[in-house]
Amino acid sequence: MLKTRISEIFFELLKSGLWGKPILKESLFPLSKEEWNHMYKISINQTVECVIYDAIQLLPSIFQPDKSLFIQWMVRVEKHAQRNEQMNINILRVVGKMKANGIDPMLLKGQGIANCYTNPLRRVCGDVDLCFRTPDVFEKADALMLANGLNVKKSAGFSSSYVFNGFEIEHHGRTFDLHNPFIQRYLRSVQEEEFRSNHYLEMNGRKVRVLSGMQMAIQANAHILKHLLSFGIGIRQLCDSARIYYHYFEQIDPAELKKAYKRLGISKWIDVLHVILVKYLGLSPDKLPSELDSSVHADWMMEEIMVAGNFGFYNSKYEEIEKDQGGRRVDSGKRIWNNIVQYIPYAPGEAIWFPIIQFYSRFKR
Repeated sequence: MLKTRISEIFFELLKSGLWGKPILKESLFPLSKEEWNHMYKISINQTVECVIYDAIQLLPSIFQPDKSLFIQWMVRVEKHAQRNEQMNINILRVVGKMKANGIDPMLLKGQGIANCYTNPLRRVCGDVDLCFRTPDVFEKADALMLANGLNVKKSAGFSSSYVFNGFEIEHHGRTFDLHNPFIQRYLRSVQEEEFRSNHYLEMNGRKVRVLSGMQMAIQANAHILKHLLSFGIGIRQLCDSARIYYHYFEQIDPAELKKAYKRLGISKWIDVLHVILVKYLGLSPDKLPSELDSSVHADWMMEEIMVAGNFGFYNSKYEEIEKDQGGRRVDSGKRIWNNIVQYIPYAPGEAIWFPIIQFYSRFKR
């Protein structure tokens, strides 16, 4: 799929929209109506329709899609912007309610990462992730939401979730999606240090606690790895990683970040990720925390990401069957096992312990 004309154009548009630069290969244009419709579908499947729309606006008018599709695309982008604005309001409501009860949560991913984009409202938002300093505070937050009439459900991974004004809110006791038990003591010390620090994101004139740039990079990249070990990830999450590196470049100590990746046992996988960020997303190599290893082969991982779509929900092998079964995952055990085997050489600790801890956490709570 990576060698097709559509995929080549897709990545050219992705680079253009992500960095606000004109398309370099205008010889790839114009596109037919069918090709633009295909591009629209791919961008939605990968949750980067806003990024691709930004790129389209940089194209000469003769190369842009027909008026009906352009307007449809524009309306979709505007709805994402409106949803982001509503999400910000509801984050402040939830966090405000918690602070009034002596709870100071940390906002993970989501709107914190959106702030790394040129236009934060153009990042397709998902759910809201809140992390808590200790297990006791975590349980207190759950109890508070239950007392306010919300249906708080426990889930795997030592988390819980509920719906607040149409937005899914997730509570987490752990900052990082890393499962190797031999690094948990180190991760707990990092989490404690982050809660002692004063890193805040201003939203509508109020402040919400977020991770530092370095820990945001680790958290976002660990999240990508976690989903690659299960059903897949979308290109939006790769865009997040690239934008974090770019936005926080001057605040991140490269030597410290490299040391952290090594200590976490994911350095080899990070090398693959870095190649993808540069080759397919156009991140400048000088924004990486380490020198790019051009000998690393990464096409196989991008191929899988393109096939599976956002969190594996658009995998052509299973998409229709899963729709018929109400979204229930098909061949989940086989798919996860295949991913574990594939990623053992790159992140052995996570590949081995991810399924074990996920299974254990379902019965622990």
